[in-house]
Amino acid sequence: MKKNKVASFFLRWEFLLVALLVLMCVVFNLQDAARVASGAARKDVFNLPNVMRGLRPYMLYSFMTMGVMLILAMGDIDISTGAIATLSVVVLGALYNLMGGGPVALVISIIACLATGSLCGAINGFLVTRFKELFPMIITLATQLFFRGFGYLLIGGSTLTFDSTFGVLSKTYELVDIFGLKVPIMVLIFLAVAVVFYVWLHLTSGGRKIFAIGTNATTARYSGLRVDAIKMFCFTLTGFMCAVTGIFFVGANSSSIKADLMDGYHMYAIAAAVLGGFSTDGGKGSVIGAVLSLFIFGIVKIGLGTLFGFADSAVNLAVGVILILSVLIPNISEDLSKYMRVRKQRAETAAAKAAH
Repeated sequence: MKKNKVASFFLRWEFLLVALLVLMCVVFNLQDAARVASGAARKDVFNLPNVMRGLRPYMLYSFMTMGVMLILAMGDIDISTGAIATLSVVVLGALYNLMGGGPVALVISIIACLATGSLCGAINGFLVTRFKELFPMIITLATQLFFRGFGYLLIGGSTLTFDSTFGVLSKTYELVDIFGLKVPIMVLIFLAVAVVFYVWLHLTSGGRKIFAIGTNATTARYSGLRVDAIKMFCFTLTGFMCAVTGIFFVGANSSSIKADLMDGYHMYAIAAAVLGGFSTDGGKGSVIGAVLSLFIFGIVKIGLGTLFGFADSAVNLAVGVILILSVLIPNISEDLSKYMRVRKQRAETAAAKAAH
């Protein structure tokens, strides 16, 4: 019995992600050592301080991932999240300039940004729950185009620039000293948010309801769960998290805002959530897995880009391969387990017949 518990622990998806993370760090450090042995200069990017600094660009869609995993846990999908983040940022910048700048304008603009993201999420939630005959991907594809088009209507192809007050948002992209280690403020905030999501999804009845909907929405509805209301809330919260992502993106790129920002961010957010164990089948997933997958993506991009000199397209290819494997391996493992279980049952049945 104890052996089975130990085996099940080491086969947990989160443990496999940790093993993958450690393996990548070892491989990249060996590559750096090989470079030095061949006479090249040491890159030395895979020590903890440098990794923490290097992760900042790849954590920009982390808050969006927290929202996306809620949608996947319910068995739905939302591909408009990048467009929601962009529209929220466009509203933030346009309103800030319209009000003439300054601290008061910045606070009001941030509130408007968060409200815009929440409203966009609520629109998605309303359409998904109202038109159940349409697949959520189709609905959010349509709203993605609408949100991006509305952003272009607001500022067109122009680039918004701002005064020094607006630059205070860049503080979220800075490093803070914790026991001698320089840690990005954004990463600390994200980890705090991830803890809240973990407690909610895995330790409360509210989280169990979300997974129950993903397992079987019809059964959940007949069990008394307000499925539509829960979906509406989750889509609205996802929109809010997209706006939060937009604010951190502005903090990293506070010099300008355009209507085509964060294009493709929704794919990274979905990929991180899927690698973390969530899927459109619904009813499963781990917040810890999603957090680990974000760090995996960041380290893959740092290592392949810095040490191997791969272009972004090649790095994206590697991320795609990891994502495909993350989907295939659990399915193959599940099929193998079913095969072994059926084989064992057949052997037991044959033995019972022989005994009689």
